[in-house]
Formats: sequence, C-alpha cells, structure tokens
Amino acid sequence: MGHRIPIAAATAANMHPWNAPSLSVHETSVPSKSMHPSSPLRKGKVIVPNSDAPIRFENELFSGQILFLLKTDPMPSKWSHLFAGRRRSFWIQLQGRFKQPPLGQVYIGGEVPRKMHLGLITRSFCGILLGVLNLLVVGLHYSLGLSSPDDVSHASDEELGHICFPLHSSVDEFVCTPSGQVPPSLGVESFGESAAARAERKASKDLYKYNTQDTYTFSFFSFYIDFVTWKLVHVPGLPTINLERFWDSMPLRIVSYSVAAEMGTGEHHKKPTHTQADKEYYMSVELDPAAIIASRR
Repeated sequence: MGHRIPIAAATAANMHPWNAPSLSVHETSVPSKSMHPSSPLRKGKVIVPNSDAPIRFENELFSGQILFLLKTDPMPSKWSHLFAGRRRSFWIQLQGRFKQPPLGQVYIGGEVPRKMHLGLITRSFCGILLGVLNLLVVGLHYSLGLSSPDDVSHASDEELGHICFPLHSSVDEFVCTPSGQVPPSLGVESFGESAAARAERKASKDLYKYNTQDTYTFSFFSFYIDFVTWKLVHVPGLPTINLERFWDSMPLRIVSYSVAAEMGTGEHHKKPTHTQADKEYYMSVELDPAAIIASRR
C-alpha cells in the first residue's frame, strides 16, 4: 500500500517515487470572464498524483473530488491493478455537482496560458496528432491560440492554446447519480456504465443537460501523453516528443468549462473560437513541468 501524505504538506521532498515528485500539480483559481486570458491563476490545494484517496476541490460553480492517477515506475500497490495490462499512461477520475446549471456545451481538456508558437516540423506533428484525435472523438475544439495585436485587435478576442472535447460524449466513462442515491466510489475499475449506454452516449449529437441536484462521476485516460516524463508517446506515425516542443515551458491546465453559445456537439454548433468571455470554468488543475524540463538541460 502507498503511504499517506498529508495534502497540505505534500512537497517534492517528502513524496514517494509513485507520486511523481518532479511534476508540480495544483488546483488553481478558475479564470473569470473579466480576466485577461494570460493572467496568472492563484495556486490552491496540491493535487498529489497517485494519492491514497480522492482530493476534494471546490469553487463558485462546482464542488467535487479528483483522483489523479499516473503510470509510474514503481507503481503504488493500491493502484497498480488499474494499469496492469491496460494501454494507459494516466487515468483521471472526477466526481461532483454543479452549483449552477451550465449553459451550452460543457468541455473538458487541456489549455496553456498563452499562444503556442510552433516550428514547421512541430506544426506537422501537431497536424498528425489532431488527425488521430478527430478520429477518436466527436466535437474536438482546438486552437494554437490568438493574441493581440498580432492576431486580433482586442484582448477580449484573445484565445488560449487548447485541445478540448465535449465532456458528456468524450469521456471514457460517465455516470449520473440522481439526488438521494449513492454515487459510485472513485478508485474503482468501472463506475457501472454499460457498453450499450456508453455507445449511445458517445454517438449522441444532442446537448446534454446538467443540473444541480444529480452527482456526476466520470473518468478519462490516455495512452498518448506521459505526464511523468512530459512526453507525447505511442502516437501512430510520430516519434516520442518532449511536450515542451509544443508549448515551451508553459504549464498545462486540465480544465472544464462551458460555452453558452454552443447548443450541440455537431460541427455547425461550434464557435470558431473559445475566448475568455465565452467560457464559464468549473475546474482548473495546473501541471507544471519546470523540474522535468530543467533535468533535460
């Protein structure tokens, strides 16, 4: 069993190897519509990878808990069975309730705090990666970012670099538990979603309506991003690539937000850009790879 580390005291010095001590992971304040897109966010609670128990987080719009699991060497015995025989580099499980009903499409994915600047080769790599993702997920929204005054006239029209997906139809498992019933526990292999329910959910083009009474439990994983080594891995047609090739030394934020103007998953529903004024955030977890990148120099 992994030894429990008090969350408030979790630092690289007292973490175990399976806690990925070189990767700094924090809950952050959620961006507001009035903020400049590149404004720094306030760091909050430490999110310890492979923690013994889910870590609670809360903001003005969402209250929940997260289990941030990474494939490490060695693995903690508590979670090793979840990765054994599976093509997964990370597995994130979340559960919670909305405090206000989201308006429009709810997305989940990754964003960086500024525009991305890619060279010719990296841009071609990015094209291959997006082609793979478009085959796997319906409703993908991405941008390298827009900044003023080079790309747009006003700061309010700036867009952060991001790759995001409709939450309901893209996550690997999704369960809605009605108020008064007991939701599934995090840290299990399955929340109980049937194969038929999963297929129907992923095929849906309709806008899913969330509410403030039910509890939502969902998870997503990937074989293609290794956060422990900060590399893109196993993508067909691509070599292993350090993630700083795409967004330099910027941290990556795993975020969930809604876009009120988007009322469905189909291409005709999507806004061309997701500006700060478009988005209402429900979660922001920042992964800072500074120590990993420094070790490569």
